[in-house]
Amino acid sequence: MDSVTSQRTAGIPERVLLVISNDNFCRTLSRILRRCGYQVECAASGEDALERLEASSFRAVVSDVHLPGQVCGLTLLQQLRAAGRTIPMIFLTEEATARLRRALDSIQGVECLSVPLDIDRLKEIVAHFLTKGSHGPR
Repeated sequence: MDSVTSQRTAGIPERVLLVISNDNFCRTLSRILRRCGYQVECAASGEDALERLEASSFRAVVSDVHLPGQVCGLTLLQQLRAAGRTIPMIFLTEEATARLRRALDSIQGVECLSVPLDIDRLKEIVAHFLTKGSHGPR
């Protein structure tokens, strides 16, 4: 039995990392996902997210595309994939351009949602990724 399966059978909440630069928005999403039974941590930058992902295990990442600092959401994804980590990622953006959607559509385990956010859709995608792995609900 792998660690994910043993966590599920032991009743340990699945861990989700939020990488959101706006503190209020991060707290709101955190409360929503906790009510769904997930254990949630917040990171305010891509650099902070990389440190947390290095130190702990997460089953999914919800991230702004645009983040303060040198590591944006897309760079975060690139660095995780380069390290062989296929953790599912859900990107949030106010500017979901056709070019961005095309780039993300070709990557397995990645979804992109527009802000203002459809909370029910976010919960659906997170749940799907955590039950089906990196095969998103296209």
